[in-house]
Amino acid sequence: MTLAERLKQLRTDKELSVAELSAQAKLSKPYIWQIEDGRRKNPSGEKLYRLAAALGTTVADLMGAPAGIPQDALADAPDSLRAFMRRRGKTLGLRREDLEMLKPIHYRGKRPDNPEDWELIYLFLKRILG
Repeated sequence: MTLAERLKQLRTDKELSVAELSAQAKLSKPYIWQIEDGRRKNPSGEKLYRLAAALGTTVADLMGAPAGIPQDALADAPDSLRAFMRRRGKTLGLRREDLEMLKPIHYRGKRPDNPEDWELIYLFLKRILG
């Protein structure tokens, strides 16, 4: 199912009109129509977050991300990275591939030592890598 189909399905399941969703998410009606008809395929994270919050779901669910990361993939990750994955993984739609990309990261010989730093690194990499 595409983002367009999921958005429309969630909106109709909640019995919201486009105008009502627009008001709740603080996005324009044309913007929501463009997503629902597939013309706007890559809305920003902020706009996805607003839509998900207005629909009472997560960005991961809205995007159709698989549920969670298997525990075996987390086994050799640093504690701070595991904490980041537990706290924000579902909301951000993190996948196993994202975890594997983050695991080897070091900066000036050190690994990030708190979940907030891991989130900043992840969001930065997502932004520049697409």
